Amino acid sequence: MRRLQSSLANTLLVVISIAVFFAGLETFLRIWAVTHKVEIAIAQPVPVPAPGSDLASEIPIPPAVAALAASRQQLLTMPQSWARTPTKIPGAARADHWQGALEVYNADGFRWAKPIPAKRSDVYRVMVVGDSLTWGDGLAEEWRFSNLLEQWMGKDYRIEFINLGHEGYQSEDVLGEIRKFTPILQPNMVLYAICLNDFLPSGQGQYQTLEKYGFPLPMNVKDFLIKNTLAGAYLNEVYDGALRRLHLRADFFDDILDNFRGYQTRFTRDLTSMNKFLVDAGLPRLVAMVVDQYPFYGGKGHQIARIAEKAVISSGADLIPTEDYYRRYSGQAMNISRWEGHPNEIANIIWSNMILRKLEARDDLRAFKR
Repeated sequence: MRRLQSSLANTLLVVISIAVFFAGLETFLRIWAVTHKVEIAIAQPVPVPAPGSDLASEIPIPPAVAALAASRQQLLTMPQSWARTPTKIPGAARADHWQGALEVYNADGFRWAKPIPAKRSDVYRVMVVGDSLTWGDGLAEEWRFSNLLEQWMGKDYRIEFINLGHEGYQSEDVLGEIRKFTPILQPNMVLYAICLNDFLPSGQGQYQTLEKYGFPLPMNVKDFLIKNTLAGAYLNEVYDGALRRLHLRADFFDDILDNFRGYQTRFTRDLTSMNKFLVDAGLPRLVAMVVDQYPFYGGKGHQIARIAEKAVISSGADLIPTEDYYRRYSGQAMNISRWEGHPNEIANIIWSNMILRKLEARDDLRAFKR
């Protein structure tokens, strides 16, 4: 009887300790949420980088943008206003609010609520292709690199950027997109923003491996705590992140590196087909650049980027190299928030500058000078 009483007392003590810890964490997180608020990004003109500026020096980031990006990273729990919320926008097949940004989709999955404008012979058209990094998940539309480039270059050139970024696309899908929309949109050139996971087969998204080591709680209890308490949501994120770092659950690179040699062969073939299709259509070579919002010099992402760039060169396409980018910004995470890993405003400003320097040197653009 004494052993039973002792066991019950110890169990009760553990339950009370967990409850006190949970309550204390909940209180702390609520206080933190009140004292760390983030304003929604306001559209503002971004100064064009000075002529000749490159990645050897700091790309100028407006102080308000830098402060906004930093404040997002200080949040420990996601504001309720950032949750994905369906809305209705005239002309859009679907629309949501997510991370404070309005996201619209047309019937093709592109971020257009209005019809894509008809091609004008006196306007240089850049057709931009890629996946969700190009589409701009969680980012206000005006901060995407394609929008920034149109804003910057439109001052000196009659130029437009038609963004056909599509969530979940891989190189196979981008190839099909180029074949379908090049005759329709009649671009003067095509720019491909390559994401590291574009090596994956069509239709295979990230983290599709079976989730293991679930937290030892009944599913209904776990779901209730995650949905109704800040502490439950926070602990679930911490637990999931720890398992991914220990590779007990698949992280971003695990899926990419699985059968990577075979993926490289298909990726290179897709790039070669893209470039050949454009050249055969009488257009300039494909221009391609790897986009990575988590640059870490010498890391897995950098190694994959180098392989992607070799594939671009071997395909005959025109490469915008990223070696200096990885070296200059190594270790600087440029994602939107803890709950949205896609690139933020800072990443898009830097990429816009890199692309700008490449485009300004093009001979075929000179005829469109204002």
